[in-house]
Amino acid sequence: MCAGPAIADGRAATDAPIVGRRDVLETAIAAGAVLGVMSGDEWFRHRALAPRSDWQRRLAADVRWLGDGAVVLPVLAAGYGAARLAHRDAAAASVARAGISTVAAGVVALALKRAIGRSRPSETPDDPHRFDPFSSHDAMPSGHTTIAFALARAVDRECDARWVPWVAYPAAALVGWSRVHDDDHWASDVVAGAAVGLWTASKAEIVLRREAGRGHRIGLRLAPGRAGIALTLGAAP
Repeated sequence: MCAGPAIADGRAATDAPIVGRRDVLETAIAAGAVLGVMSGDEWFRHRALAPRSDWQRRLAADVRWLGDGAVVLPVLAAGYGAARLAHRDAAAASVARAGISTVAAGVVALALKRAIGRSRPSETPDDPHRFDPFSSHDAMPSGHTTIAFALARAVDRECDARWVPWVAYPAAALVGWSRVHDDDHWASDVVAGAAVGLWTASKAEIVLRREAGRGHRIGLRLAPGRAGIALTLGAAP
């Protein structure tokens, strides 16, 4: 992870608003995009399910892990541990912020999935508009896409290298494409997941940078619990 200028100097982060008027506009744009794509969900599905080449199948399988929390989070945890062992505190804090932002986006996605209750293409292939709120249906938003875009946004915020956004966001977009290609999600599920991931990670980054600007150290610590060792998040001066 790279520590950008805003991380090195937390004063700007301390003054940054968490939610502002711009968020209203961005939410409206995101909602419009989801509704617009939703009107063509069947068309997008048919295009995705057209004869698929072997390289497309391989690509979908190769990028899917970038949105899999069971893979992404252990990798981030390993990176955090390696940075701490190497006494690179700035890098460790950067990885921790990225991990917390990604987890936050995943939690929001899970809550929305349950509340929206949209059926997946495999469940209702001829009806993309089947919604049963607070049911077991969990198509919207796409969790893999949410995590991929949250991670991309966190990495972009934590690293000021110019090449990062040109790699991180296209990689996240490929994860979204893979979900439609594999017939696991409607295209609008992917758009919703991207919006949730970007927005949540951005807000989490603001909060975490604010804490860093106030002299709090964001990190992970292992604490003994009744059921063994528990991994917890901490913010200590």
